[in-house]
Amino acid sequence: MTYNLRCLETYDEYHACERLQKHAWRFSDDLDVIPLTNLVTAQKWGGLVLGAFDEGGELHGFCYGFLGRDPGGRLVHSSHMLAVDERARNKGLGSRLKWAQRDYVLAQGVDMIVWTFDPLESINGCLNFGKLGGLSDDYVINLYGETASKLHAGTTTDRLTIKWLIDSTRVKKRATGEAGSVVETLIAGGLEAPWALQADGWGPGEPELELDAPRIRCEIPVNVQDVKAHDHSAAVAWREATQGVFNAYFERGYYVRECVRLSAAQSSVGPQTAYLLEHGNLETDGAGD
Repeated sequence: MTYNLRCLETYDEYHACERLQKHAWRFSDDLDVIPLTNLVTAQKWGGLVLGAFDEGGELHGFCYGFLGRDPGGRLVHSSHMLAVDERARNKGLGSRLKWAQRDYVLAQGVDMIVWTFDPLESINGCLNFGKLGGLSDDYVINLYGETASKLHAGTTTDRLTIKWLIDSTRVKKRATGEAGSVVETLIAGGLEAPWALQADGWGPGEPELELDAPRIRCEIPVNVQDVKAHDHSAAVAWREATQGVFNAYFERGYYVRECVRLSAAQSSVGPQTAYLLEHGNLETDGAGD
């Protein structure tokens, strides 16, 4: 299906955006939905509400963000929400929305987009780091508290902050589909990086928080929603274990460089999803590849 990406324009389109939020994120409380009034105001004053419309004009996806400043005063675009209708998923529409968002923000003269996501959601991790070329050195514990989304149920709403350096060499390469040498070596099994965390059945093993290596790996579930359905205590254990890993290594000067999915053929223990953390400066060391 062909999708037309453009800013939302009419009240009907903004109301469709409200409905899409509730459906895609499985909100049971309308208070979790970003209302039309906020969306319209943000778009009027430098923000972006970008929609993906099918050939009949129906909204199948959107992303929403607004201008802000980071703790150092740097002007950034804060990308707050992205949603794709289930009928349009697994077709690359989410990444198309993000690349279109990048074009819009670059035209404003801003060079960084930030957003947060659940680091246990492997599909989002692989998109944010692998396809888009984001980086992260910031972990926030229970950012939103308890929400009405069934996707968040049962664990704290911990988040990794993505810093998308949209004018960097790294992101320009990802825009052309180039994965970068580090990813290629990691997937091929040629990268020396000890494990800070690996799976032990449905749950995690014991974290290693004092490794001293240029790069380390941290496993997460291939599908955390399956883990929640099968063994809720295992999902809680994954949250606690990864929280410990990210906070410990960020404090020691590491940042998340990649998130990759390894097939059974590439891994001796079956399919895996793993983060690669690297010691160094996110902007100077991570932005080049």
